[in-house]
Amino acid sequence: MANRPNVTLLPLQPLDRLNDLLNAADIHLLPQRASAADLVMPSRLSAMLASGRPVIATAQPGTQVAQVVEGRGLVVPAEDGAELRAAVLRLVEDKELRLGLGRAAREYAVQHLGKQQVLTQFERDLKTSVDRA
Repeated sequence: MANRPNVTLLPLQPLDRLNDLLNAADIHLLPQRASAADLVMPSRLSAMLASGRPVIATAQPGTQVAQVVEGRGLVVPAEDGAELRAAVLRLVEDKELRLGLGRAAREYAVQHLGKQQVLTQFERDLKTSVDRA
C-alpha cells in the first residue's frame, strides 16, 4: 500500500504534531503482537478514538483492546496480515461504515476517556476496593 498516491508514510514525528496527524487520518491502525494481549492498554488508542476516526486493531477476541474497539472500528486477529489488509480495504471502500465507526469512536472517547470521566471512574473503583477490604 506504500506505493498508492493516497497513502503517506512518514518518519517518526515530534509529539507536538500528534493531534494534527491523528485528525488527518481516515483510519487508524493499532497493530499488536499476540503475546501482548491484555498486558497493557495502548495509550495511543485513547487519542485515536478521540480523533473521531475508526481504529483497526489486531487483538485477540475478549481482550480489553478488542472490547474497546468493537463498534468503534474493526478487530482482526493479531499477526494476520491478510485479515488486516481486508479490514483496511473494507473501511476504504465503505464510507458510511467508516464514518459511522468514527462517530462511535469519538462518542466513546468523550463519554469515557476525558480527564473527569477517568478520575470519577478511578474514585469509584477505589471506593469499591476499600469497601471489599
